[in-house]
Amino acid sequence: MLNMGTQITVREVDPDTFREFKAEATKRGITLGVALTLAMEKFKTELGGKRKLMLWKPTPWGKGTEHVSEEVDKILYGE
Repeated sequence: MLNMGTQITVREVDPDTFREFKAEATKRGITLGVALTLAMEKFKTELGGKRKLMLWKPTPWGKGTEHVSEEVDKILYGE
């Protein structure tokens, strides 16, 4: 027997987002199941799980904040 994968029911999906998602899947010639699987894999690697430290980008806090972490260390640890 052919394994058709897992069947799911999803609640609380934004209708406009779903319509756009479905249209994009159709445009690319893939099923909703394949598109959803790809979206879940992307979510898992980009938004979920542990991110590698090397992928993190520094956050610019503005001029004059270049040494904030060192100043915090001095305050907290007396270094």
